Amino acid sequence: MENMENSSTSGPSLEQLRRRQTELVAALAVEHNSAALGALSTELESVLEQIQQASGRSM
Repeated sequence: MENMENSSTSGPSLEQLRRRQTELVAALAVEHNSAALGALSTELESVLEQIQQASGRSM
């Protein structure tokens, strides 16, 4: 998994979050293991929340 750490304290950039969102959606489309699906889904929810927060800050 790609490390989403960023040198700034504000967290990953919106571009990094959107890239990770795309990766997670692609992984969910082909995953069959229930535990892995759950973990991917949980991470995707977190990424989506971060995207919403970042989008709100930039507007």
